Amino acid sequence: MSRRGVPVTVAVFTSGAVLLSLEIAASRVLAPYFGNSLYVWGALIGVVLTGLALGYWLGGSLADRWPEPWLLVAAIALGAGGVVVVPLLDQHVLGAIVSWDPEPRLNVVLAAAGLFGWPSVVLAAVTPIAIRLRADAIAHLGRTSGRLFSVSTFGSIVGTFATAFWLVPELGTDQLIALGAVALLAGAAVVAAAERLVLPLVIVLAGLGGATAVAANLGTQTGDRLPSAQTRNWSPSYRLREALRPRLNSRRGISVVYSKDTRYHRLVVAESGGVRTLLFDSLSQSAMRVKHPFATEFEYTDYLQLALAYNPRARDVLFLGLGGGSAPKRFWRDFPDLRLQVAEIDPDVADVAYRFFAVPHDPRLQIATKDGRRYLADTSRRFDAIVIDTYYSDSIPFHLTTREFVELARSRLAPGGVIVMNVIGAIAGDGSHLFRALYRTYRTSFPTVVVHPVGTLREVITNLILLATDRPAPSKAVLAARWRAVRRRTPSAPDLGVAIRDRVDSFIPTADVPTLTDDYAPTDALLLFDG
Repeated sequence: MSRRGVPVTVAVFTSGAVLLSLEIAASRVLAPYFGNSLYVWGALIGVVLTGLALGYWLGGSLADRWPEPWLLVAAIALGAGGVVVVPLLDQHVLGAIVSWDPEPRLNVVLAAAGLFGWPSVVLAAVTPIAIRLRADAIAHLGRTSGRLFSVSTFGSIVGTFATAFWLVPELGTDQLIALGAVALLAGAAVVAAAERLVLPLVIVLAGLGGATAVAANLGTQTGDRLPSAQTRNWSPSYRLREALRPRLNSRRGISVVYSKDTRYHRLVVAESGGVRTLLFDSLSQSAMRVKHPFATEFEYTDYLQLALAYNPRARDVLFLGLGGGSAPKRFWRDFPDLRLQVAEIDPDVADVAYRFFAVPHDPRLQIATKDGRRYLADTSRRFDAIVIDTYYSDSIPFHLTTREFVELARSRLAPGGVIVMNVIGAIAGDGSHLFRALYRTYRTSFPTVVVHPVGTLREVITNLILLATDRPAPSKAVLAARWRAVRRRTPSAPDLGVAIRDRVDSFIPTADVPTLTDDYAPTDALLLFDG
């Protein structure tokens, strides 16, 4: 291999690794503003692919005009500059876009292009420039280009797996991105030193020092302020749902108690006015009054106890999804005879629930860190009630909505068991598509499916408690009498009189929405249509 062979190969590998690492980390950058839906990933992949196409063309054109090593050093250094400014400018760029608030899908594309378009173009240009420098004869051009594109792709593979499986949870998004710039500048320095480019080497080393300093200052921090723009989810599915975001629209922001990029979310624990809130990306999942940890903050969590009104003999209850544990810990406190099991996919969420949201360490309340569907498939237990509350930043996991999942959940119910599910939507009107698709899907497996809205307006987007069972639905009067008896025995149980009274018994049309299946569950599209 020639004198420049190893440094150039290292530079190509590094640029490929950083580009794909940046693409994955980019989803965490956009999530606090736009969620983590299919549209966000589509925008990111589309922007990066566009950058690759432009970068390959641009790099080849420039390399033919200036086939010099300094061009390769300059491309890598410029790419590093485009990377390192992302964590420094992202809030300003994204804040400007969401303030302008164009068409809901267009804003995601603009955000992705504004932050990640330029580094994608420049880093893609590295490989054709390197090919021009390494190709010492036309007879070897095919072999040289094939090898270097293979090296770049292998770097992308390494960057993908390292970022997704290790770097994001270990380092956090901002620090990871800055370290990508450090790696690029280190590669540029190796090329400049090998080519004896003194001035470019000095410039690159100066930039390397600056990028290292930025990375060192971008670790996961607590005690900061959360900008008010980040307390709003601007994704197509949630941007109109102000009623679901109480306490989070403070112009001053809210204090960050703890934050971490987990395997699944950008997780934040924040406080404002004595209320502690758990956010995934930008959507509030749970809230708790610090001085009254069992008090209800989100009204719908009380409605989940309707499971015990429909099945008053329940003893074994499974929760899919934990969040801050508001519902499980109320069940635990109010009903000491219950045996409670939680399936939560993210171990960091379980840790946060214990540390910051007063979820008790108790044998009656067990938490398994496993996907909810996987838990149901692996267990042989039968439950008297299954409570499903699995929303994340801007959507619901589609595999927990399908007919196949519903059949699996039904097979894990004891006789007379009930499924209670929190759904965000409306019963009728433009915001009803996801709910009505879920309602139709549950009707394929259960003879009795009812809904208790949190609120009385059918076309207002709110929390809807969907309840399914194989027994006939008791009348409202019977349910109310049952719950009054429960509260005589357990005065701390919530008053569900309004929840029972407002049950919707009228016909819910479903002809215009699909039955959700593993093969076809367009939950993101249904949410977008609702938003």
